[in-house]
Amino acid sequence: MRFALIDSVRCEANPGHAGVCPHCGSVVIAKCGSIKVGHWAHKSRRNCDSLWEPETPWHRSWKDVFPIEWQEHGRRDPIGELHIADVLTPQELALEFQHSPIKRDEVEVRTNFHGNICWIVDGLRLENSLKQFSHALDVGYRIRSRGAPIFQRYHSDSLLLKKWSGLNAPIVFDFGGEDLWIIGRSDINSSYVYPLRRPLLVREFKRGNRPPPIQNM
Repeated sequence: MRFALIDSVRCEANPGHAGVCPHCGSVVIAKCGSIKVGHWAHKSRRNCDSLWEPETPWHRSWKDVFPIEWQEHGRRDPIGELHIADVLTPQELALEFQHSPIKRDEVEVRTNFHGNICWIVDGLRLENSLKQFSHALDVGYRIRSRGAPIFQRYHSDSLLLKKWSGLNAPIVFDFGGEDLWIIGRSDINSSYVYPLRRPLLVREFKRGNRPPPIQNM
């Protein structure tokens, strides 16, 4: 967690300090080492968002693109379970930056709760993900379109595609370059993906817009 409350003010972690979680009210302790990104840690996550993952430099670099006021917004579902969005825009578009492994049912729970959501996935977490994704591009089909090129890629060629296809939300793969790859539509065995330049996608996010889906071709 990046922010905690100290005297009712949102503050980043500083060595030796304690604060209060703005979402559940529990005491949190500053963790500031040389390996992990500085953050606030709960003594117990029982009353907070149990699915929220520790931050990496990749997370922080994405969050830093957006105003601090948009970061780390928590909302509760009808049964009281807390869901904290990494970023929530004024138009209530939730952005989730996913690096760590996560179960499919957990992704679906968060997707269904937020509704207006986009997942941005770290495509470089696993060593072979980029290689498999590039291979899927090589053996897949390029679909003609008036705008950005669209590629049909088969799930059997990319574990990343197989894991993230078929959700009721756009998925963005970040492989570290200026082109981000978006799942715009999925079938049973394949997905249709297209590239979008990073600055263009960030601009749309700041306007509260998700990347557009691929319509019937």
